[in-house]
Amino acid sequence: MTPEAAETQRIVVDVLLGVTAATCWLGCLGMVRMRDPFQALHYLALPAIPGMAALTLAVWIQTGWTQATWKCGLLFAILLAANSVGAHAAARAFRARRKGHWEPQPDDPEVEFLAGRPSA
Repeated sequence: MTPEAAETQRIVVDVLLGVTAATCWLGCLGMVRMRDPFQALHYLALPAIPGMAALTLAVWIQTGWTQATWKCGLLFAILLAANSVGAHAAARAFRARRKGHWEPQPDDPEVEFLAGRPSA
């Protein structure tokens, strides 16, 4: 590898690692700034999806197709699949703790029913 290519590779890896760190910090800042836990859950996706994608790409550029790259890729796939499931489970737990139940009830003011209110 030429010195210019090695320097370019180092710069690209550093930028990708910076993107990873920035998405983690933005996710943390967003979670702290939101009013309630339901809003804060949206910021879990920042470190999980774009942050892990940038980290996986940085590892691939730095090491090539090595065991570390495959492990990062596997972690990225797991986070991509499990992030929405985990956010949904946490939202359900928040609702159950706040209301004592997680199912929508006819007297819940924040629940919109598309077919009208169910008969109680």
